[in-house]
Amino acid sequence: MEDANLLEEVIDSLEQDSNVLRIKRLILFTCHDTWSNDVNEIRALHVRQLVRELMIMFPELKNLKQTLNSHVKQLSKQADYLLAADSLIDSIGFLYTLRDDGHLPPSFLDPEGLAIAQKTAPFIDQKTDHDTIPHRHNLKYLTNLFDLRADISRNISPLHAKILLFSSLHYRFSPQEKDWSALYTYDLDDLIQLIFQAYETFEGLEDQLIQVSQTLDQPEDAKRAAAVILQVLKPFY
Repeated sequence: MEDANLLEEVIDSLEQDSNVLRIKRLILFTCHDTWSNDVNEIRALHVRQLVRELMIMFPELKNLKQTLNSHVKQLSKQADYLLAADSLIDSIGFLYTLRDDGHLPPSFLDPEGLAIAQKTAPFIDQKTDHDTIPHRHNLKYLTNLFDLRADISRNISPLHAKILLFSSLHYRFSPQEKDWSALYTYDLDDLIQLIFQAYETFEGLEDQLIQVSQTLDQPEDAKRAAAVILQVLKPFY
């Protein structure tokens, strides 16, 4: 079953992103090793076509994340472009899930174009990459992740949500470059999935989120993020 509406919703969210120019530059740089400072040229690029090309060139999300991270490290404004890359992965990661489940329209990823891209792309162990994508291990929640992410993002900054979830799963986030790099390796869907796996009871999750929110650099934002996340996730426990 295809869902072209979800595809267009993701494309539209990227078009409306406040970092859209950086996102476009980053895709262009990642796909072609080309950098443009011409704002008009970048504005003229279509996000839909850029995303399509990116997914054809990088059939596996894990490989795309690694390449984006490598390219961002070459830039002078790394912090700004880490945020752009983070927004891109949060959105496009859902398209990879749709593709794997057969919900992307066939015309979006032309098979002939995909075959050509795979011939020129670095060899990837397909089985290993699929086995390491967190989403593939818990199908109980997979179909709900897009709605959950949307509900969370409507009420709080996705970045605040990610910082809280990351800190609850790993270690207290601090705004140092090494922590931004670690946070960037996860998209919001990854963190939601890992939270479901790490906390079997709602009470355990509630205690952890509230406790961690009090330790972060912006506790008021973190507390609000905790309240929204708990409200959204509670029906699934």
